[in-house]
Amino acid sequence: MVVEALIVVGCYAAFWSNLGGMAEIVRPLIFASLLLAAFWALASSKMQRVLPTPTEFLLYAIGLLSGIVSLVRSEDYCIYYTMYFLAILVFTSVITRTLSLERLMDLGAVVTLLCIGTSLIVDGHSFVTTLRVTIGPNGILRFSPLNNHPLLTGYIFGSGSLLLMRRVYLSRSLLERVIMSAGVLFAWAFTIAASARSSVVGLLMALGFAAVMEFRVFNRLSAKRIALGASILTVTALVYFGFASSYLADILQLNSSYRGFGTGATGRTDLWMKGVQSLVSDPYLIAFGGGLRSSEYSVIGFLTENSYLTMLLDSGIFAGAALVFAIVSCPIRALRLQRSRAPSEPNTLICLASFFIFSIVQCFFIRNFIGIGNPTSLLTLLFLISLSMRTAPDRRASRQPVRNNVETSLARARP
Repeated sequence: MVVEALIVVGCYAAFWSNLGGMAEIVRPLIFASLLLAAFWALASSKMQRVLPTPTEFLLYAIGLLSGIVSLVRSEDYCIYYTMYFLAILVFTSVITRTLSLERLMDLGAVVTLLCIGTSLIVDGHSFVTTLRVTIGPNGILRFSPLNNHPLLTGYIFGSGSLLLMRRVYLSRSLLERVIMSAGVLFAWAFTIAASARSSVVGLLMALGFAAVMEFRVFNRLSAKRIALGASILTVTALVYFGFASSYLADILQLNSSYRGFGTGATGRTDLWMKGVQSLVSDPYLIAFGGGLRSSEYSVIGFLTENSYLTMLLDSGIFAGAALVFAIVSCPIRALRLQRSRAPSEPNTLICLASFFIFSIVQCFFIRNFIGIGNPTSLLTLLFLISLSMRTAPDRRASRQPVRNNVETSLARARP
């Protein structure tokens, strides 16, 4: 219980990290919370003895590579961040050997609810204002609670809504289902209010993936359900084309001259090309990268606005590509893990694959896939390592059932 509370505190604290004057307080709090969680897990002897997984080896190798490159390049901030990242990685390795992946997803839902409540209390007026499609001196006002960038807001609440949906599906408590359902609706409303188009696209793809591949709705369709679904779609289409389409076009600025269609993903295509040119311009950068956080604006003079380019620029083509592959394969591994359970067992990992689908799509437009500065990136790091532990081959696990069967047989043979 203490370990769980400390994880929630650490992830929730990351939600405050972009508020002016809070970074100096919040970042040590994140570090201290995860440190105490790892220490408590070790002290309570609850940590399982599981060998490091290939994903963990890759992450540690990226950290060590970043440390060496940063020292050679004398990038002080990269050195500082690399040490911080490696420390958090150690804590994460301990935590994921103490709590199950399912429990970590439950904690992620709690963190999302705390972020929703905080946003309503601190920035509730701003939320209402942005939903009204208010135009300010610098353009449309976008919801950015606690000074989190609108795209980061969409990332946090879009991914969090999937964790809340999972609790709606699994919970047997009516009160919990009502609370979680309200959380899902608020999370979606926050995403719309932030005018985070990439988050909306990611959510649509994740929800479609979840419906087809995880909930497998087409396998449960009957004539009555097909008729009901057709009716719902018809009503939804009438409502959408009646007034919702114009509202969404306005709040998402689909027809804007500087954010609408035909703007090169709001100028991101030009930034992506600059990122590619920067990568191929230096053979050492291609091979080893520039170190973690070396692709910041203060270093290269522009924003990559793409997590995958960021990984390549920071870690080089070899380690960066390996990390991209490890991330992109997560939905497949999560689906295999779900379908490997016995038919009578509940699907407790439902929405995990769609969570990664959302992040994979969203992070094509932002650079925050894995990190420490926001709740979702930190939770993704926990899920990534925990999933790798569940899907990695373990020889000891294959021997355990044999020993148990022998012990059971001996017990039955005794008079």
